[in-house]
Amino acid sequence: MKRLSSLGYWVLFLRGWRFRPNFAPLVAFLVLLLLFLPATPSEALLRRHLGYGAFVANIGDGSDTGNTPRLRRMGFGYMVVHFTWSSAEPKRGKYDWRNLDNILHAAETENLKLILRVTETPRWARKAGDIATAPPRRMWFFRRFMKALAGRARGKVVGYVIWNEPNLPYEWGNRSPSPRGYVSLLKAAYRGVKAGDPQALVVTAGMATTGGGFSGCGVNITAPEVTISAAYTQGLLAAGAMNDLQFICRIYRNGGKDFFDALGSHPYGFAYPPRKKPSEVGGLAFRRVEQQRKIMKAQGDRAKPVWVIEFGWVVKPSDSCRHTHDWDSRWWQVVSQQKQADYLVNAYRYAHRNWPWMGVMSLFNLDFGRVPWYDDCQPMRYYSLLKRSGARPAYWALKAMRKYPVE
Repeated sequence: MKRLSSLGYWVLFLRGWRFRPNFAPLVAFLVLLLLFLPATPSEALLRRHLGYGAFVANIGDGSDTGNTPRLRRMGFGYMVVHFTWSSAEPKRGKYDWRNLDNILHAAETENLKLILRVTETPRWARKAGDIATAPPRRMWFFRRFMKALAGRARGKVVGYVIWNEPNLPYEWGNRSPSPRGYVSLLKAAYRGVKAGDPQALVVTAGMATTGGGFSGCGVNITAPEVTISAAYTQGLLAAGAMNDLQFICRIYRNGGKDFFDALGSHPYGFAYPPRKKPSEVGGLAFRRVEQQRKIMKAQGDRAKPVWVIEFGWVVKPSDSCRHTHDWDSRWWQVVSQQKQADYLVNAYRYAHRNWPWMGVMSLFNLDFGRVPWYDDCQPMRYYSLLKRSGARPAYWALKAMRKYPVE
């Protein structure tokens, strides 16, 4: 860089100001520092570069770190782990932090930044007859738990994701999705986390991508029907799911804006390459997150980032799995192992080049294909980078992919 003379620095200041020439470089530096420092914490988040992460199933038992060393060797810096309230507070006010301590140990050992997705209401905290995915009967139960959790993990967890895909009936206790109810849960979590660890971030649940258009909250998003995509969307809505764009809109409409630091997203690619426009495939595309972002902007929330908690592409299982689990509705999404690798790499590249508002991008998943507690036909195994023996091409492609440092 060409060195500026003292005279060159003087042009930064108003005429009539008087500084000794040898002070000019120092004053210029201070002025530039003020210009480029973010005005708010949310702006600081927005200026961070893309975070590379993955969902991890096996984090070890305290004596080892499970599959997390694989993530570090890939050059990834974040890991997302599912953490259940029901296991950590099985009895009211009685905490069991053994699993948490194992997770913290694995993250610290491998120098990974940790994100916890918190779900599952314990039996004592939910209404009689409710399943674990239902919200608690008293929101302050959850607020108190999140305060205790954040306090226990203070400084060791960068973000807490609150619940999972609440726009699906099953993920909201087998009842109709309720943005109003979810905002109540989100508020309780936010207040609890900030009381336990003010520096930790609160992230909304990623919504299940339903596809389809939406008009409201200052946006008008169309989604021309594509036969196979339309059938998938219609099946979800017929089963009681709420359009993901509608749910996000209603988070804002119900006063949720001030109770999260980043919007969570699950922009799966389905059968399509990452550059595919959602308007071309009925909204079922990796770039669906751009449509979610439009709602944020229309609601005056552009300073916050989006964090992708899950995304990916599924590869084909054995033919014997064809009619098990939910493969009948998922089979059309299958891609080859090489396409899975190419699509994941290109998704990160696309986000880096086109989405300055994107924060962490966590693929789903690193190792669900290797852990012993899922049967051979469980679909989560076939999004995985690792399999029972060895790794799929996507693992090696992502390991070789260039990762850009935080700016």
